[in-house]
Amino acid sequence: MRGPRTVRVGVRHVLGEAGRSTARTATWAARDFRLVRPAVGRERVELECPVCSAALLAEVRDHVRTRRTRLTWGAVSLLALVLCVASLAYVVHEGGRTLPAGQSSPLLVPVGVATAVVTLACALVAWAIARNHVGVTLVDFPGPRRGHRVVPARG
Repeated sequence: MRGPRTVRVGVRHVLGEAGRSTARTATWAARDFRLVRPAVGRERVELECPVCSAALLAEVRDHVRTRRTRLTWGAVSLLALVLCVASLAYVVHEGGRTLPAGQSSPLLVPVGVATAVVTLACALVAWAIARNHVGVTLVDFPGPRRGHRVVPARG
């Protein structure tokens, strides 16, 4: 099966950050590129920053590998969400039980709550990675890459 041959990405150049430690705002300039995917494997291409004209080396992966990576991160997100629901169900089940006089609440209830919070955070991070993965990464770190990002072009 042959997938889409091109991918649209934006190269961002961070112009600066402003604000306090609690609320930071980053300003940036971007330019969209349309890159051709290789049929199999990966290919390196050179992109030019819209602000500083730095040559950025990027790696473009084929459609099959990109799709597989996105589906894997999506499955990790779904698995973490299932674990979160299971740990919350355990907390509700154990927390609602009446204990005989003199017995303390089991330690597993706070552990179940902590597990639910951690797995929910993992699910959200994995979902964000899956959503934003386009199969294009910058490979020339730390040279001219500092202050640059490759992001999916939306719209």
